[in-house]
Amino acid sequence: MMPQISLKGVSVDFPIYDPNAQSLRHVLFINRIKVAQRAFTEGKIGGSVGQDQHGHTIVRALSDINLELHAGDRLGLIGHNGSGKTTLLRVLSGIFEPTAGEITLSGTSMTLFNITEGMDPDSTGMELIRVRGYLMGLSPAEINRITDDVIEFCELGEFIDLPTRTYSAGMFVRLAFAITTAITSDILLMDEIIGAGDAAFIERAEQRLQKFIDRSGILVVASHSPGILQKWCNKAMLLEHGRIVMLGAVDPVLEFYQSKVTDQNV
Repeated sequence: MMPQISLKGVSVDFPIYDPNAQSLRHVLFINRIKVAQRAFTEGKIGGSVGQDQHGHTIVRALSDINLELHAGDRLGLIGHNGSGKTTLLRVLSGIFEPTAGEITLSGTSMTLFNITEGMDPDSTGMELIRVRGYLMGLSPAEINRITDDVIEFCELGEFIDLPTRTYSAGMFVRLAFAITTAITSDILLMDEIIGAGDAAFIERAEQRLQKFIDRSGILVVASHSPGILQKWCNKAMLLEHGRIVMLGAVDPVLEFYQSKVTDQNV
């Protein structure tokens, strides 16, 4: 089955419950809501503040998102902080449930939000290869197949059998990066670019990351970097206040976004 992503009228609300529990808290809450509404009006933050049908205060992080992606699509998400990029990625990954609309994903998916998450510093590098492999859904045979590749790429030598608390920060990230990019997924979801450790490692890491992306059927990446979107993507989506402002080829979307940023700074 070919990978596919389909979103129809997807919205995400974050309810804020019981603001009247304490009088001081209530006053502070109302003041913060007013500040948030004013900032929203001025275009400084994303989402919108309102009430649901039960009278609860909500922040609408995504509103009426419609999207169709198929094999070969590489979609870059762009927009100001709070525009809804990360929320959309978390909806696609299953972390957030839509409060309205429908979402359909076909194929295996992988999220690259925090590649070092869950890595126990008391475990050895070899142990973490197996643990992370299991967490990513690999079978023992598949873990065995990627182990030599991971060890060779991260260049840890004898440290691979030592607890990772003895690693430098660069060594730790190199191991996590090597494990994550050793497998293939139909759908790849990325939030910003992955750090790859020390400067001497960056060129090899970029080459490996490009191959990793090429192996995926669909890529969705959120980034503030026009260069990343132009290099990796064939489509771009501009989000603003949780809504799609523009969806199309990368360069026209980036040019439109830059014109809006320029106008706001004038």
